[in-house]
Amino acid sequence: MKRAFISVGEISGDNYASQLVRKLPEIQWTGITGPKMRDAGVETIEKLENISVVGIMEAASKYLNLKKAFKRSVEELDKGVDLLVVVDFPGFNLKLLKEAKKRGIKTVYFIAPQVWAWGKGRVPKIAEYTDLLISIWPFEKKAYEGYLDRFRFEFVGHPLMDIIKAETSEKEFKEKIGIPLHSRIFGLLPGSRESEVKTLLPIMLQSAVIIHKKFPDIHFVIPATPNVEHLIREISAEFNELPVAVVNNKVFNNPSYETMKHSVFSVIASGTATLEAAVIGNPFLLVYKVSPITFFIGKMLVSINYLGLPNLIAGREVIKELLQKDCSPQTIADYSIKYLQDKNLYEKTKRELSQVKEKLGGKGAINRTAELIRELI
Repeated sequence: MKRAFISVGEISGDNYASQLVRKLPEIQWTGITGPKMRDAGVETIEKLENISVVGIMEAASKYLNLKKAFKRSVEELDKGVDLLVVVDFPGFNLKLLKEAKKRGIKTVYFIAPQVWAWGKGRVPKIAEYTDLLISIWPFEKKAYEGYLDRFRFEFVGHPLMDIIKAETSEKEFKEKIGIPLHSRIFGLLPGSRESEVKTLLPIMLQSAVIIHKKFPDIHFVIPATPNVEHLIREISAEFNELPVAVVNNKVFNNPSYETMKHSVFSVIASGTATLEAAVIGNPFLLVYKVSPITFFIGKMLVSINYLGLPNLIAGREVIKELLQKDCSPQTIADYSIKYLQDKNLYEKTKRELSQVKEKLGGKGAINRTAELIRELI
């Protein structure tokens, strides 16, 4: 049996990687894993929950964890593996790819870092250390012009098209979490990292207080990944005057998808969740807030007009982005109320999100990825 090491550093990547692993049962998998990968049977040398960070300043607190995880990963490569698959997380994974190439191990970058947005200096390293790059963005190939003779580049479409589905009706969803059937659902999605939740959830809940005064029939729902559920419940408990439900994967297979599907509107932390919400199709706001230093450095490095993936794909602002100072309780509440009151704006946004979804290609990305990996090994 072939042996493969898989390295994932974020919850969104865990979702895709777990689907891929299930398509390749003939391979023995070990790696840095999230909860879904562990459910799929990947042997764990480190949990991604211990190393996942957002922002430059925020990474400092997990430096020792990252260092230990890297040492363990290289030790695993030395035990003898046939393949290394890495998912995004470039600061860590590019170094791991380099170590694998030194050892003659075949390498796959599944969901490469967004060099088209920032980090163009990484392109030569990716080309040098990667045998096969599996792209999920239709516009990504252009970023690698001049290097395509050095490695294999394949566009497969976006795996979200296979993965995203809600399994409950609105009635079932409300009954399962004890929400009155006459209530409207409003989603609050503060992210899957502790640093995001600590920063964004209090702001979201303060905005919810303002929104609820205007619309008393609204019930707020917060989907929680296992690594931050305790924190979400702790922060939410401080807002006991609000009708808030926290949902987890013990109640729903994917609480985020169910929440997005049944919410009349949502406020969502920047990241993959905004693209998932675009595919589902209900309007939402994008919010983002990090330390001022992280934001300043990011602005210096980034060469794109928008932060949100739906806006990048559309080439215009389909979804309102509230960043840094604009990410405030009053501003979030004002825009949310505007969307809920303006039917024309609401329907226009739905149509534009539908167009974003069309650009992502059809289903089958995970199957195509699995076949490419079979060919490689």
